[in-house]
Amino acid sequence: MTISRSFLSVFRQFAIEHLYDRRVEMTAGVLDLAEDPGAGRSYASGAATPELFALAEAIRELSAPPTPESVEELLWLTSRLDARVSETLRAFDATETWRDDGSLSFTAWVAAHGRRSQPAAHREVVTARRLAPLPVTRAAWAQGALSNAQVSAVVVNLSSKTAPLFADFEQDLVPELSELSVSETAAVMRSWRLHAEALSDDPEPPERPSELYVSQTIDGRRELAGHLSPDDAAVLEAAMGFADPGPVGADGAISAASVRRAGALVEICRFFLANNEVADGSVRNRPQVSVVVGYGELLAGLPGRLLDGTALRSSSIEGLSCDSELHRILMSGRSTVLDYGSATRTISNAIWASLVTRDQHCRHPGCDRPPSWCEAHHVVHFSKGGPTKLSNLVLACTRHHHLWHNDGWELSLGGDGALTLVAPNGSVLTSRPPPAQLFL
Repeated sequence: MTISRSFLSVFRQFAIEHLYDRRVEMTAGVLDLAEDPGAGRSYASGAATPELFALAEAIRELSAPPTPESVEELLWLTSRLDARVSETLRAFDATETWRDDGSLSFTAWVAAHGRRSQPAAHREVVTARRLAPLPVTRAAWAQGALSNAQVSAVVVNLSSKTAPLFADFEQDLVPELSELSVSETAAVMRSWRLHAEALSDDPEPPERPSELYVSQTIDGRRELAGHLSPDDAAVLEAAMGFADPGPVGADGAISAASVRRAGALVEICRFFLANNEVADGSVRNRPQVSVVVGYGELLAGLPGRLLDGTALRSSSIEGLSCDSELHRILMSGRSTVLDYGSATRTISNAIWASLVTRDQHCRHPGCDRPPSWCEAHHVVHFSKGGPTKLSNLVLACTRHHHLWHNDGWELSLGGDGALTLVAPNGSVLTSRPPPAQLFL
């Protein structure tokens, strides 16, 4: 450990001294990059103006109370400072002296010397260049009338061709933007951009296509990233708003917005897979998701897996197998298929039609999700001897179906279709089919 710590100390000092030409002093375990204040130099190499030296000193001595007023003021001052930095970047870019150290682009220089990521450096360079013909916008940013995010909303809606055109409007438009929120500023600028493109003689540039990336993490989950065009986003947001059950769950707990969005997106996909060829809810397609689990493991409540090897917990398998097609596959070892049996539909169309006629919607008390958003739930799971017939089935929307399986709810179904639910906290709820449609 002594050698490792010594090496790390030497490496840190070497890297900073030789890569950034800064004198390093280690005092009490704190890295001090500031040179002698009396020398009139900044913490960076090379000559510095008294203003930069004063700024460095002010930052070093800054102590702001953690109050709402102080934080708001600091954020405002940060935007003003970033505006000054952008002005200097623009002037420095024009000199092209950034080429002197062999940098292939100004973005590369900013990334290396400013220790930015490439995307962050690119944004700073584009901002400085786009604002070059826009003195009113630059002044509003420097004075704090526009925030960093508002300036970004302006820049992202400008191109090298439309930026000079925007200069004709900024005297009137920028004061209006300063009174808006970031989202309102973005909406106004997008509208301006579309109008400018429509009036231009150039062909209308194509809309950037929507993109979605789905990556598997090492724990078997999936991570989503991407971006949508405004019209695609409007469709998705409208659908997710319809599928969102609201912040308060059936157990009274408040769900985070991120959790609700994920659930809504999955609900939409389930709906599409189940109903992409039918509309009345009496006959449906089932989601095409394959789960591999041994019959003995299913009976014992043990985990299974998806076809790609991702492990699934037993409660998830139990929920999926409630309403599915089961295939018998005889295996020799882990990979050799000896026999593939015919599919057995767990819930036949006749049973499903009868179930829809009786229940009409999700049977959890207070939930009115229609049959097209529901699955058939075995009150007593078939792996525990429960039969696949109407007297052992109820409609459950995906959300409540998961709730019942994963959170330990106990259900029992009476001969008249009355459903009794016992919550994990012991409270008892009841649900009855609509009387006019009671199916005996």
